[in-house]
Amino acid sequence: MSLFFRLFAGVPINEMDTFPLVPLGSWLFPIGIYLLVFGFRLGMDKQNRRFVIVRCGCKQKWWKHFFLRNLLNGGFAAVGLLTLFKMVDLFALHMFTGNPQEISVIFVLWTVHAMTLSALFLLMETLRIKKLIPAGLLLLEGLTFLNGFYFRKSARFMFGVWGMYVQSNLYEDLYGFSMISVMIVQAAIIMVCYGLGGYLLKGKEMEGV
Repeated sequence: MSLFFRLFAGVPINEMDTFPLVPLGSWLFPIGIYLLVFGFRLGMDKQNRRFVIVRCGCKQKWWKHFFLRNLLNGGFAAVGLLTLFKMVDLFALHMFTGNPQEISVIFVLWTVHAMTLSALFLLMETLRIKKLIPAGLLLLEGLTFLNGFYFRKSARFMFGVWGMYVQSNLYEDLYGFSMISVMIVQAAIIMVCYGLGGYLLKGKEMEGV
């Protein structure tokens, strides 16, 4: 199994008969990197927020600009991370496994899932728990996966498996989730985060964002 597949395809059903410590760790590793990079980028941008707020003129306009720009940046970062590890597979490890269709699905599923995590990250930025956000989202990912591990029939409904190609019905017929349904639900989560974030900002001073 290639490094790319091991890190980004998810935890296969056949590895869930015993506690999947190593496969789960492999799955959470790139997600942890992604969340740290995303959080670092937001922290670097914080110094310029006040000037952007003044330029935008109102809270809702600023939030739309802030949310959409960082969501898009998160998507680019996810694709960049996937591409980096695929290049490591090809040029450093000389692993040429995986057909183009399978690799494309992994790219799409992981990127959409990462963007959903980004939306949750941005929503939590409006609260007073900023230092706990990466750990909280990583915990959400791990705990919801483990719920699916212990209750196999509910696995397809767990947030922590929605980025896993090997947990989708394209790979696993019996317990796999519907890729289309999961994409729709995650798109809905992103829209809810956008709407709720704008609502929460109404009662806050923008300088404290």
